[in-house]
Amino acid sequence: DWSSDVCSSDLIAAWNTTEGAGTPYVTNDEVKFSPTAAAIDFSNLVENDSQAVQDRALHDLIVRASDMADRHIYGALGTLSATVNTGSGRYRQNRYGQFVIHPDYWPILEVRSFSAGIDPGTMNTYSLSSGNTWIERNQFIITADAGLSNVTTTYGSLGIVGYNQGIDLEQFCQWTYVNGYGNTFLSSATTVGSTTIPVQTVIGFYAGQTVTLWDGMNNENVSITAVGTSTITIASGLAYPHGTGCNLSALPATVKQAVIHLVVGLIKERGQGGIVLNEIGEPTAVGPKTTSYESDLMMGYDLLDHFRAVWGRS
Repeated sequence: DWSSDVCSSDLIAAWNTTEGAGTPYVTNDEVKFSPTAAAIDFSNLVENDSQAVQDRALHDLIVRASDMADRHIYGALGTLSATVNTGSGRYRQNRYGQFVIHPDYWPILEVRSFSAGIDPGTMNTYSLSSGNTWIERNQFIITADAGLSNVTTTYGSLGIVGYNQGIDLEQFCQWTYVNGYGNTFLSSATTVGSTTIPVQTVIGFYAGQTVTLWDGMNNENVSITAVGTSTITIASGLAYPHGTGCNLSALPATVKQAVIHLVVGLIKERGQGGIVLNEIGEPTAVGPKTTSYESDLMMGYDLLDHFRAVWGRS
């Protein structure tokens, strides 16, 4: 039965379960209190409905604008927000016995696993360490110390058991890695002096990082000393209290500003500007909010251009 073969779980692409899970890059308050959005009326995004509905509509626009930012930078898939991704491909080692892997998305924050073999059924998973794995912003290298070749070089004797095909042998490779920028939200409120921050996810955050709590006039930078399963520990107590949903992020401020521009452009495109009527009731002009949405979108995209990832040339 052909249909049963198509539905076999063994044939699902490895990356299918890891891509596309982005998060918003700004909060409702960040948009509302931004000078960029100062002229926007956020009380009537959905006509004549409650403030809760207006806030939900704004959140939905932020999600869409954040996705627009991702698509501009990465194309069809990939996110700026740190995610765990799976990649695969066919690679040959270079003459030093190294695999040089250029994943689809960057910046690379962490390599969690790597396996290789001459066919998909005989792939070996290798133990990775700082002694055999080198991470660069756009690529990572699995070195000869990982035992991925069967030739003798000036860098040592390497081997794949059972095969003697030489270093030019094409191999099937698969890896998991973390890419992007740590970006999460507080899962509960914090108080002044607290050194523990409860968050929705810890992916993309590491001890030694300095990241920002984005909370309007109470923005503050914090230095991470430890990362748990749902909390982040910082070196010094918080200077301000922060509410549930406050954004903790390693995203560059430029990205946040770009997303705010995109949100404003989407609202203006909806046609929120005022209509000017002549003496017989015909519209003769529209307010600047309607006519300038293209410039807001373009300003957002211009800011994002610096982060664009072009495979092989990033």
